[in-house]
Amino acid sequence: MATLQRQPYSGTERKLVIAIDVGTTFSGVSYALLDPGVVPQIQPVTQFVGQREPRGDSKVPSIVCYSQDGTVIAVGAETDPEMNHELAEMDDVIRVEWFKLHLRPPQLVPSQKFEIQKLCSLPKNKTPVQVFGDFLKYLFQSTKTYIMDSELWSWNSLGKNIYFVLSHPNGWEGKQQSHMRKAAIAAGLVDKSEASERISFVSEGEASLHFCLNKNSNLHSERDGILVVDCGGGTIDASAYSQTTRGKFKEITPPESLFQGAIFVTCRAKEFLEQKLQNSKYGSEHEIEAIASSFDRATKCTFNSPNKPFYVKFGGLNYNDPKFDIRSGSIKIVGTQIASFFEPALQNIIQLIDDQRSKATATIKTVLVVGGFARSNYLFSQLSAHFIHGVSIIRADTTHLNKAVADGAVSYYLDHYVTARVSKYSYGIEVHIPFNPMDPEHAHRRNTKYMGADGKYKIPGVFSTILKKDTAVSEETLFHRPYRYLFTPEEFSRRTESRISLLCYRGEAESPPEWIDLEPDSFHDMCVIQVDVADAKKNMSSRYDPSSRKSYYESAFDVEMLFGFTELKAYATWKKNGIEKRSEAVIVYDD
Repeated sequence: MATLQRQPYSGTERKLVIAIDVGTTFSGVSYALLDPGVVPQIQPVTQFVGQREPRGDSKVPSIVCYSQDGTVIAVGAETDPEMNHELAEMDDVIRVEWFKLHLRPPQLVPSQKFEIQKLCSLPKNKTPVQVFGDFLKYLFQSTKTYIMDSELWSWNSLGKNIYFVLSHPNGWEGKQQSHMRKAAIAAGLVDKSEASERISFVSEGEASLHFCLNKNSNLHSERDGILVVDCGGGTIDASAYSQTTRGKFKEITPPESLFQGAIFVTCRAKEFLEQKLQNSKYGSEHEIEAIASSFDRATKCTFNSPNKPFYVKFGGLNYNDPKFDIRSGSIKIVGTQIASFFEPALQNIIQLIDDQRSKATATIKTVLVVGGFARSNYLFSQLSAHFIHGVSIIRADTTHLNKAVADGAVSYYLDHYVTARVSKYSYGIEVHIPFNPMDPEHAHRRNTKYMGADGKYKIPGVFSTILKKDTAVSEETLFHRPYRYLFTPEEFSRRTESRISLLCYRGEAESPPEWIDLEPDSFHDMCVIQVDVADAKKNMSSRYDPSSRKSYYESAFDVEMLFGFTELKAYATWKKNGIEKRSEAVIVYDD
């Protein structure tokens, strides 16, 4: 595949970009040095602390081991007992896996019952954010050591010109990004004061698109839509794009994410083994775990036909129990049974592809599959067989599918191919309007009315839409929303900020209802936009309402929001002596 030639870096200062892909089961890191006048090259980290030798697939297990009191014992490659003999000899080790899934949004809940047990394995005094931070610290230390050992340029020459790109599943939102940023600060990647500037985020789907575009320049001349399906360990992420101008792309339908990654194939295999071997002498928890691990490492990837049996090696030659198909340390599993482990994921991925194609605003003829799960020959062959007419199922780069997201995240920072995205939900705010007793809707809600600072009755609970679901939004599109706050003299004297709650409507209706109480469970707090009004207060003067005989203050300003980036941005504008002032608003997410 021909690759696209990147232009030399046009900046004046040397920078280092580090992209960290924390996966459910495996993680990877890639980086690029930005030297003025030099074409940046994306490089993988191939040696992590605890590894005896570099791995060709540039991946490390997403595992942290703790003592009972929460002290970190081993991380990543160090958690392999075969490599770390000291770990194998320790008692009461808490082995934390799948910790990434703890951060998932509440609306993304796996249906698999066996998933819950794995997610309950955190030490009592550790939060998911803290575990994430412990793992990021290990990855950063490994990256720094690798670069200092393998590159000719000096790490110390960079100063604080180190920028990070953190990737996450398509379904994650601002709250999850906030948690990841806190973890990065705790891990020592950046100081809190510089976190917003030096940490950026990209969805796994968008990072995968960048990876594919860099691996195959022919995609830059593709006139139809492109669907990228990132088949990972925990999630399957689908993102659809079409080209706008040469080298620039836009989303053509909201991205999707579902919990049907590779780990659930292994979970179904483990559940089968527990039932099959419950009366076998090899049916202990230890043996089941050994068989499942062997299945996960070898069989799952190499399985390619339901028409023949497969043998999963887990013990020595003296391991025999013919009644349960165990001979010479291997258990025989018929091919149709293994195929059943894949079936739920396969059907969900097919449905996901069909949904994305039907919703897209351009015809999709090319589906690019990436990610560790895409290495499964059976999964790929079944997808190819199903979409035999009208759609090409392509593995973007069979030798580097595991590092697609990490490489693509660096490319996102360097190349920035996507300039417009589609809103998955409707966003807006709750507004309070003058109470009208003659309006039936108002009369029905008369018990919620209250007296405002100007002495007039208001009624809350009206949803004012700022951005509607399925709207295509470019990065430059500003959404304005004027705000008018009334304060009593007492409130005015102590008020230094205004807090505006941004709501997200996740209901089924194409447009949100006017009144929030009609679908209270469909509206969710997205974040709080915090605006410093101390400067704006200097221009505010007291007002008087003769009908109510009330004195009050009025604060009027606009909030500008940018929804087109991978992270929400907001600004406040107001007039001071006739001149418009503008400042960045602080976006706060609840823990």
